[in-house]
Amino acid sequence: FEDDWVLLANHADKTLIRNAVAFEISRLLGFEFSPSARFVDVYLNNVFMGNYMVSDQVERGNNRVVIDKLDTLDTTHPTITGGYLLEIDGFADREPVWFTTGQSMKVTVKYPKDDDINPVQLSYIRNFTNSFENTLFSANFKDPDIGYRNFVDTTSLINWYIACELTGNPDAFWSTYIYKRRDLNKFFFGPLWDFDIAFNNDYRIGDASNAMMRDRAFEPKAWIKRMWEDEWFRRAVNRRWTELLNDNIQEKLLAYINSTTALIDASQQKNFARWPVLSTRVYHEQFLFPTYGQGVNFLKNYIQNRI
Repeated sequence: FEDDWVLLANHADKTLIRNAVAFEISRLLGFEFSPSARFVDVYLNNVFMGNYMVSDQVERGNNRVVIDKLDTLDTTHPTITGGYLLEIDGFADREPVWFTTGQSMKVTVKYPKDDDINPVQLSYIRNFTNSFENTLFSANFKDPDIGYRNFVDTTSLINWYIACELTGNPDAFWSTYIYKRRDLNKFFFGPLWDFDIAFNNDYRIGDASNAMMRDRAFEPKAWIKRMWEDEWFRRAVNRRWTELLNDNIQEKLLAYINSTTALIDASQQKNFARWPVLSTRVYHEQFLFPTYGQGVNFLKNYIQNRI
């Protein structure tokens, strides 16, 4: 049982469900941990505050990111090798424990927690991250035995990249979770998080319907651009994408959207009566719609066209 939960307002997403759809994509792609999505009406002192989404905190724990527990005194092998939860994070320099790689990727250490991590552990995970990155940018980076594939769980890597592109998430490479297990010198990619400006909901990158996020998303994109130079990576993405198409991912996503919007229909009406912002830009919305249904139809059409 975990006791840390998140209440998301989804204020910048007028459909209220973009994060939930992304988490459904996570489940369909088979990530080890996919955050939950449950919608609630929030009242404060008997005053209706709006529609919110309850989700899991992204953290180490049972039924969350399952990695070994690290104690502050763990400074030798094998315990020092894991587990670690990191976030490639454009805002890392605002966090207590973070570092920058040689390719200027800012990385926040999410686990061990700020008060628990010791300098030896920080040095270990920083050096491991830089070893991965140095290999990725080496002359032999494509080599299946000594190249970057030796440092990653390729299943999660390919699924993560497809999720980044399918959702058209401009924050895809600016905000990415990765984790490392004990006694395993590989990064796992995920869990998925933070999709309220995905699905063509950010005017700063223009119409994203036909744009690849490896070209259009916010920097830093050094890692994914380098991976895309590898023929194996491109073929693996294509194979996995073909599997998902054959497994009717489009029909499953549209069915999920229909059932979820039907579930929250009364709630969304109350929400936009409380917060009449459907036709108002409150963040970086690409398009505005006078009705909730038109916004949902836009989301469904985007997914169909994107696929």
